[in-house]
Amino acid sequence: MIGRFQVMTIMQYERFRKLGFSDIESKSLAIFFSTFYACLKNRHLAYNVKIKNSKKKKSNKNLEIFNNSNNNDNRTDIFGIELQYVKEGNNRIFLFEKERMDNKKFNNVLLRFKTNENFQKCLKEIGEYIDKFPIEVLQNHNKFFNKVYKPVRDIFVEKWNREIWNE
Repeated sequence: MIGRFQVMTIMQYERFRKLGFSDIESKSLAIFFSTFYACLKNRHLAYNVKIKNSKKKKSNKNLEIFNNSNNNDNRTDIFGIELQYVKEGNNRIFLFEKERMDNKKFNNVLLRFKTNENFQKCLKEIGEYIDKFPIEVLQNHNKFFNKVYKPVRDIFVEKWNREIWNE
């Protein structure tokens, strides 16, 4: 079955590809932000995330998305949220706490589509949808969530489950 997590992952992947990130970095960021949003949605975790210009109060429950290393060299700002990464060749693999958000995790999303052909068809559909939005919307996490993802998330879930899983 395909759920909102898979839809979010593909949308995030296409978002970061359109913003000029490499294929590997786009997959890593897609998995990172899909996991991040899923955890926030479930409200069982609060994150001690460095967000620029945030007026929100910090929670007293914190789960660091960074590992315990004091090395700030491998941190970067992705549109206002600071992320930790490991460098592999010319690419960055982003970390969620100590866990690598890598190709293996992205491929687990791909498995829900049964075949690569199904996945490519859905990826193309999402790509065409994402292309309708200006860069300014894609560069803002809140605008992306509210204007791009939220209005169509259930539409894609229902459509793809009907087409791929006959449900």
